[in-house]
Amino acid sequence: MAIDEGTKKILALWLIPGLGPRKIAMLVNFFENINQIFDASIQQLIKVDGINHQIADEIKTILTSKRLHGELSLIEKNQLNILSIQSDHYSTTLKEIYSPPPILYQKGNIDYQKGLFIGIVGSRKASFAGKSFCEKLIQQLAAYRNDIVIVSGLALGIDTIAHQTALENNLKTIAVLAGGLSDIYPAKNKNLARQIAEQGAIITEFPVSTKPVAQNFPLRNRIISGLSSGIIVIEAGEKSGALITANYAIEQNRELFAVPGPVDSSFFIGTNRLIQKGHAKLIMDAGDILEELDTSFKRSVKTSKSLTSKQFDYLSEQETLVIDCLKTGALTQNKLSEELKIPINILLGILTALELKGMIIIKSGSIVQLLQF
Repeated sequence: MAIDEGTKKILALWLIPGLGPRKIAMLVNFFENINQIFDASIQQLIKVDGINHQIADEIKTILTSKRLHGELSLIEKNQLNILSIQSDHYSTTLKEIYSPPPILYQKGNIDYQKGLFIGIVGSRKASFAGKSFCEKLIQQLAAYRNDIVIVSGLALGIDTIAHQTALENNLKTIAVLAGGLSDIYPAKNKNLARQIAEQGAIITEFPVSTKPVAQNFPLRNRIISGLSSGIIVIEAGEKSGALITANYAIEQNRELFAVPGPVDSSFFIGTNRLIQKGHAKLIMDAGDILEELDTSFKRSVKTSKSLTSKQFDYLSEQETLVIDCLKTGALTQNKLSEELKIPINILLGILTALELKGMIIIKSGSIVQLLQF
């Protein structure tokens, strides 16, 4: 994609060390247009708050520098799109936050003005229950609306499940990275990143060859929240990075949702605290989210049935065996274990997943019954 002159000049400013989002915004506001910044003298430039002689010198030479030429070559080599904050295609909600990125590097295609953008974050070491609930939630969201865009950070754990489940349910998804797009992190998710770019976008504010160092992740999290109308925290320990995103959601006046968990579980200390302090709404299904984000939303039995139909496409082999066994009627857990020859300790995990997916209900007496078949 060709880069227009205005975007090229914003990109050039973005590559100058010490010239961050706020200083670039002050430069743009001080001068009438982007061209005047580069036409200005050193003396005029240093009148802008935060612009010293060193930065002013950089501004005067950056357009013809090897740094800009090299970055443009990397952009072309990696077939990236560049979106500046001055573009009509830039996300309106992201533009509203404190210190929005002046430049977004993008692989893929997304219309930031269409759809309902929902951020999902959680633990990298997510539990089986947390992953299953994340799948169930996105399946439900997809059943209600096909224009939902799932925003997350491509990390292992909940982020990965969120992106994968969005793709499986034909929803667009955005992965926001904490490094440049020339080298996807984590490497384990390179194939997932490719799929995301085909059905959504991978984006970052960082120049192409930037390494995903620790200090970049909180900056990445502000973009996840900034793009979204609401943020869902699936699982978060006491010091989870997901809580940084939750704090940005509070600062940015986004709706914040949290999934409750056992009070003695380290996986849920963060989410339980968010609910306890009144920062986040407790959610049990997708309807709880859409009631806050979609004024036209109404729960319906029809949607719930369509969800169940869709879920059959995403069952594991063992889950399918359990469902098939229950088609003739309810059975006790012990009877299921006996008929399927699955040890009871393994069966209980399978049943938990199916219950979270809304496929079965476990009644008193350990009776397992199929729902909505």
